[in-house]
Amino acid sequence: MARARTVRLENSTGAVNSKATQYLCAGVYLDREFREMVIRRVYNDSKHMVAPSYGFDLVPVVVHAWRAWRLETLKWALILAILLGGFAGAPAVAVAVMALFGLCWSIAVAVRSALVAVPLKARERADRFLRRARWHSQSNDLAEHLRSLKLACTGSGVLIVVVPVISGVAQIPLPQLLQQAAIMGMLPILVACGCGAAQRSALHQTAKGRLPSPDSRRYRVIDEQQHHPFVIYSRPSMEEPDPDNFREILALDDSRKPFVGAGRLIHRWNPPLNIHLLKEGKGSMADREFDPLPFKAHKLVNHLKCEMQRLDGQDDATSLPGFGKADRIYVAEADVDSERDWLQGEPAAYKINEIIDRPFDRFHHFLEIRTSVAGELVTTVFLRTTVKGRALSLDFAACALTRTPDEYHILDEYGEDGVTAVLRAAARSLTELPADIMQAWRLIRVPIVLFGAFRARRSRVLDPKRGVKIGAKLSVREEKRMPWESAQLDRTLISDHVKLIEDRLLKVATEFLREHQVDVSEFEERATSIINTGIMNFGESMTVNNSAVGANAVKLDLPESFGSVSGGGHT
Repeated sequence: MARARTVRLENSTGAVNSKATQYLCAGVYLDREFREMVIRRVYNDSKHMVAPSYGFDLVPVVVHAWRAWRLETLKWALILAILLGGFAGAPAVAVAVMALFGLCWSIAVAVRSALVAVPLKARERADRFLRRARWHSQSNDLAEHLRSLKLACTGSGVLIVVVPVISGVAQIPLPQLLQQAAIMGMLPILVACGCGAAQRSALHQTAKGRLPSPDSRRYRVIDEQQHHPFVIYSRPSMEEPDPDNFREILALDDSRKPFVGAGRLIHRWNPPLNIHLLKEGKGSMADREFDPLPFKAHKLVNHLKCEMQRLDGQDDATSLPGFGKADRIYVAEADVDSERDWLQGEPAAYKINEIIDRPFDRFHHFLEIRTSVAGELVTTVFLRTTVKGRALSLDFAACALTRTPDEYHILDEYGEDGVTAVLRAAARSLTELPADIMQAWRLIRVPIVLFGAFRARRSRVLDPKRGVKIGAKLSVREEKRMPWESAQLDRTLISDHVKLIEDRLLKVATEFLREHQVDVSEFEERATSIINTGIMNFGESMTVNNSAVGANAVKLDLPESFGSVSGGGHT
């Protein structure tokens, strides 16, 4: 167990306190959908493996997701308890409080709608006067915001009348009713401000690198699975794309790659590089073939590991930032049988060597080499080395993870840290209080979430069950990445990292083959061709106009924005 823990720590060097980890921890406080996804589909889903983590540590993200969930749930519970207690003790005052909160919310909606609708209405008048053409989307936006404005104004008028009506029905003087409503309404306000300040304080802890390391069974399982060498992936479905859906036909589907969690597949040798293992010199192929072969595949892999390690351990231009290497063994969901001992603990070195030397097994070994800029920009290269048919085969693929969403970087902005930021967060929670009251219905989900957390204490991936697949279904880091098209200059850096690793791997492999008296002329020719490839398909735009697509060969004449699609990531 101690050895397994040591290996995991080596594989996750720098990931615990990386910027990506901190930003994702901040994201669970800022993004409710993201928070619920982490709790429901990561922590509570113990029947599926956790996806590998690249450039970040998943455990602190899950811990902060639960903290943010508890804070929000506590806020809703306290506000609901105050209002229900008010209805039980003083129903008229409680109704007045609800009416006043609703009035504040309606006024806020009206103001937001007016700020958008008034300029759109002025532009519509100007277009009509000047007889200019208008887009349907502009008219639809104007109509939508006008409807919202009218509804908000109508609701505000009704709620203004509600309070005097309640005063007359309950026979309570209006000033006295407003005074009691203000006193009762202060309690939810204090709760909202306190929870808002607490949430902001917890958010600040993520920026200071104070990331928790809890010691519980489920967190230990998550930590083990995110760094485990074995990765279970899903094969692509056999369903054909809809011939009438142009986007579905041409879209790049990241789920069709086995490299779970590594990001977008941006580059691959297709087909793999294959060369016959022949002795140096001249003569027929039969005379130059080795018998037995000069080396096994795992010998080359171990040599590549040693030589690639030179890119680590220094802080200058001779190393790669955030360098790491690992053994990844991929197996399809359908190939996972009832014997799953290989999922427990770290496999021994000789076991990995045996897998490398079996090219036609259900297990597929890849040497994983990655480089990362603060965990935000992760480039991962996968190399599968096999010896089969008296030939050496090298299968090379590269994946990339772009940066996390900019809205998660709020603490990096000026003035978003310190006591004043906490006070502003508390004041901001007042404007969100009416919406929070309406969101209190989410409390009905609390028993379901807690029951799921109770069941998740025991990992179920080791227990075979008919019809249940255990492959990873979600990668938190892949879900929260900037679109590839928005990477801009980052794509140049990724391309540079891929080429550096690719070049070094080929040169090291050439030296290894030469040391074993293998004729490298064919290998060097193909390696040079790969290295000199200056243009790699990194998902750049490809214009498709006046083209026939689908079974019926329908000719399409599409706008440029629709005809631009991502490439398949192969050279």
